[in-house]
Amino acid sequence: MTLVLTLTSDRLIYKLHPELVHQVEQLLFSKGANICSNCWLAQGMAVEINFDGIPRDLALESAELFLERIPVDKNIQKNINRRKKILLADMDSTILQIETLDVIGHAIGKAREIAEITEKAMNGDIDFEAALKNRVKLLAGVNINQLIEFVLEKLLITQGANTLVKTMKANGATTALVSGGFTVITEIIREKLNFDLCYGNTLSVDSSIVTGNLKPPIIDGDAKAAILDQECEKLEISKNDTLAVGDGANDIPMLTNAGLGVGFRPKPVVKNYASNIIEHCDLRGILFLQGFSESEFLT
Repeated sequence: MTLVLTLTSDRLIYKLHPELVHQVEQLLFSKGANICSNCWLAQGMAVEINFDGIPRDLALESAELFLERIPVDKNIQKNINRRKKILLADMDSTILQIETLDVIGHAIGKAREIAEITEKAMNGDIDFEAALKNRVKLLAGVNINQLIEFVLEKLLITQGANTLVKTMKANGATTALVSGGFTVITEIIREKLNFDLCYGNTLSVDSSIVTGNLKPPIIDGDAKAAILDQECEKLEISKNDTLAVGDGANDIPMLTNAGLGVGFRPKPVVKNYASNIIEHCDLRGILFLQGFSESEFLT
């Protein structure tokens, strides 16, 4: 079966060029590939090389070794069923460049306590649900409207997020924001980027004051994977038709459950589970992995 190696970069840092692509093709031939052809998806930014005759793992290991000093993403997948019918995206440090809870912590003078718990949770050192509840307790007494303002003041949407959502929707895919963050924020991001669906955790509030508790259900890693299953049933699609993207340990169940699981600038633990990793390109890299060319993007 034909495989496809997708190379992506940030062309402001490193421009992909035909000579490099030729060198990678020659590398694949040297490892036993019997066919090789390339297609540029975006000049200087994304190219795919179709090949056959050698196992995926050998090809990926060889490409990673050859390109280890070059800031280029290297991902290999089967060249079938690449355009997915649903996108499930994490919010914090994925669709957004910030961790919303850390921003809130900084604003209320509890940055260190909250950030320490966040880091341990995202690296998988402590249980996500326990970590979330511990951080939420630190928010007790904060006015919910102030909390929203704290986040909106520091809001940074990741480059390519708008293009990713728009382009997938235009090609018939459902888009879902699936976050361990708070619904008061996820609903704002859903509306801003026009996601079809939105899942998040709900803060318990009494007269506009955060109580320090959450309303069930809790959206943790297992819940994210269950949401993927649930949406497959609703849409009557297979898991092969799903795409999930995230960066932290609580995204691992969703990433491993999806047909295409992408670790986006992932924490070290996630690299052990995500079959595809984007560290250099922005979120448009997820479109390139599906075979979209830059000329097909909606912005």
